[in-house]
Amino acid sequence: MSARLLPRAVAALTLAACEDRDPLQVQARDNAYTADPNFADGRAMRTPVRGTVPREWYRRQAPAIPQRAPDGGLADPARFPVPLTRELLARGRGHFETWCAPCHGLLGDGHSVVAENMQLRPPPALYGSLHAPHPPSGMVTLDGPRADAGREGGGPLAPGWDALPHPPGFYYQVITEGYGLMPSYAAELPPEQRWAVVAWLRVLAYSQRAPLSAAPTEVQSSLQRQAGPGGAP
Repeated sequence: MSARLLPRAVAALTLAACEDRDPLQVQARDNAYTADPNFADGRAMRTPVRGTVPREWYRRQAPAIPQRAPDGGLADPARFPVPLTRELLARGRGHFETWCAPCHGLLGDGHSVVAENMQLRPPPALYGSLHAPHPPSGMVTLDGPRADAGREGGGPLAPGWDALPHPPGFYYQVITEGYGLMPSYAAELPPEQRWAVVAWLRVLAYSQRAPLSAAPTEVQSSLQRQAGPGGAP
């Protein structure tokens, strides 16, 4: 080997023997679900101090979290905390049909292709006679007193949240935390968009048992014809 090539060969061998290590990657640390003998229970993953939440997350979420939720938010679960506008309903419809309808159906009645193919536990109807009662634990703690809202055979509903079997905060928290087999959609839907979905769900429930007088005058006759003689839409 010539004298000119020798330094280059030595340099190449030296570099090949060195490992490209990032100190932040090779420092001592515990991975998730690993053991750690430094703790009495031997677990590396520690339980957060009771009552603490990530500061950045809380600042973003706190104005829209129902009370009595696990993270102790500030909003009343029975009150809708954002202005109810046509634009909000339009956004809520878009988000509902994107994220919720594939499982719960476009009407929120539990009828969808996904539901038909889920054998373990089909997604439930969100209101009406097919809405299953919840177990006496978990998210039901967000419920307030509710009449037999959303049930069939009770006649037309008055406009308002009574169209749904749960207060608005219940649905918001389910979207935020998940429920049963349903995962959380907090990453996909920021707080205001979650409330928009809840608002649209109220529209769906009310539309199924609204009185004929709630429809615009120009479409009432069309609805009567669809219902047939002696029937009511």
